[in-house]
Amino acid sequence: MTSGFVQSGPAEIHYRITGDGAQTLVLVNGVGDDLDGWANQLDDFVAAGLRVVTFDNRGVGQSSQPPGPYTSRQMAGDLAVLVAELGLPAFHLAGVSMGGVIAQEYAVAHPDELASLVLANTFAKADEFTRAAFDTWAMVAEAAGMPVMMRQQAPWIFSPAFYDQHPERVAELIAGAAESTQPAAAFAAQMAALNGHDCTGRIGSVTAPTLVIAASEDIIIRPELSRRLFDELPGDLRSWAVVPGGHAAFWEDPGPWNQEVIHFVRAHSAPQWRKSHP
Repeated sequence: MTSGFVQSGPAEIHYRITGDGAQTLVLVNGVGDDLDGWANQLDDFVAAGLRVVTFDNRGVGQSSQPPGPYTSRQMAGDLAVLVAELGLPAFHLAGVSMGGVIAQEYAVAHPDELASLVLANTFAKADEFTRAAFDTWAMVAEAAGMPVMMRQQAPWIFSPAFYDQHPERVAELIAGAAESTQPAAAFAAQMAALNGHDCTGRIGSVTAPTLVIAASEDIIIRPELSRRLFDELPGDLRSWAVVPGGHAAFWEDPGPWNQEVIHFVRAHSAPQWRKSHP
């Protein structure tokens, strides 16, 4: 495992590389999550033979927190600097929620650099319901503080079944999130990147094979919004999958989510790599 920083304009971006596989998978976090948010994915991805690059988006973790609001295109620029500094060959890119909108902007701007693209629990553009809900997250964070925001956010991102079947895990995740060191202003700056994103009319230019993953009980970025994104992608390049859980399905029930990503990455990797990692 290695880690370090790259400079993207006024922002330092903190990154970590785990595993030493011949295929590289870059993961992009959602709002408020630092790179440790991928704890439920790393073991499976490394065991599948991947080298995994994770990083803290601007505004969270060990990365800089310049004044906002941020934009998805600006944050994709941070990713582009990281890719260039690390000298990554054609790689696989996966983003969740805000990470998905960042990944979209990267894929549109750098069409020849991706082996595959995974867009999970995300949209090309928010509808009015989702935008209104997300606006409340930023308002609560700034008015009441991050611990309160994390508690009010939980019913939006975890499914009813998860609450019923794993109350201790729900409590653990909420308690962990409430300990975030991210300032409310930086959280709101990231929220602006998510809520202000609009890739409609441009996402169809993506040239990488793309998997869109929706969660069956996602009530904040509903499957129908992800389906609209899917419908704008080139028909011969797109794939669709639905996994169980709410918006944070990759935390609730990581197995199905991880396997969808691994299967897709494997299908779009070099033949010799697929033979050695069946």
